[in-house]
Amino acid sequence: MVQGAALIISLFAVLVILAVGGRATDALRLSQAESILARLSEADARAYYDILRRRVRKVIVMRALALISLLCIFWVLRQRLMPGP
Repeated sequence: MVQGAALIISLFAVLVILAVGGRATDALRLSQAESILARLSEADARAYYDILRRRVRKVIVMRALALISLLCIFWVLRQRLMPGP
């Protein structure tokens, strides 16, 4: 039972590290996109903005799927490693 708790805590720590890394990556991409948009003409900026919006939607969907998968993994590990009452 102690090993199961340690495993879940380790997996949770990995999840937190990935979340913090993802936020840092998002901040970097946002600053790059703002820089690019500032240098483009208005018509080109609108076209590029539409491309960015599609990319953001795709990233949101992929992150949601990854989060659901991680929650399923946590649930299965909890069921297997920590016996119920």
